Amino acid sequence: MEIVLKELLSISESEYNDWTICLNNANDEQIYSFDENETRLLEHISWKKHGGATISFRNIDTKYCLQFIRLDRDKKYNQWLFLGEYENCGTQNFADGHQVYDLRRIDRFSHFIERLVIEYKKAQGPKQAKIAVSNIETLKVVSVLERKYVHINKNFEGYDKISLSFKKLKTIINGNVDNWRELLENVNAIYAITDNLTGKIYIGSTYGFDGVWQRWGRYVQTNGHGDDVVLKELINQNANYGENFTFTIIECFFNRDGNSSYIQRREMYWKTVFATRAFGNNKN
Repeated sequence: MEIVLKELLSISESEYNDWTICLNNANDEQIYSFDENETRLLEHISWKKHGGATISFRNIDTKYCLQFIRLDRDKKYNQWLFLGEYENCGTQNFADGHQVYDLRRIDRFSHFIERLVIEYKKAQGPKQAKIAVSNIETLKVVSVLERKYVHINKNFEGYDKISLSFKKLKTIINGNVDNWRELLENVNAIYAITDNLTGKIYIGSTYGFDGVWQRWGRYVQTNGHGDDVVLKELINQNANYGENFTFTIIECFFNRDGNSSYIQRREMYWKTVFATRAFGNNKN
């Protein structure tokens, strides 16, 4: 059975003059989630015009707007992801002449943010679009995702080829991406965290029931340090320092193959090989 947008976003006809639907092409960085980069995504959907330009990308002349972004990254050019509802509080002017709308999120349909996908065929082109909110009566709802939209453009190519930037790891863990979760839950491992700024390496291991997924999830929860002493010192000095880390599997064991004492011995072996206690980020 086909569902139209009005069935989910209950805006009455008496409110139509107060609302606009804004359709945004993907930004250059293809950022679709506020968790990934809230500042950049908000700037993108708020953009009015470049400095020196005489024509605006889009004029938002209503008090409120519904913001969507096109799923170019999945090549679904007629599908749009809902990014929330906003109050339009005017225009902000910057020294270089560019302008953005002062959009402030309101909490009316927030449970659909980054989960609701609609269908609308827009002519190709760089200009951002706006359409009348009355279109909610005909816009088709494609899906309401169980979890926030996430796209992983890095295929799983084998445990011996896993090497993830912290940013990519966060996307996988926070998105609870099924295939990656299942594959990382099924193995324990010796892993390396490389500090791409200094070249220093941290060697760690997992031997719990949920394997690598659980341990690496802890790094995501702690903004990159995972309660490891040296890494914690680095994160305490700079909350964004984890963005310099790359996570790599060196050696893996299926959960029921090998006991924890054997995995710990292999961890000590690799610490010696890479001299991470003398020159890296291990203290023990």
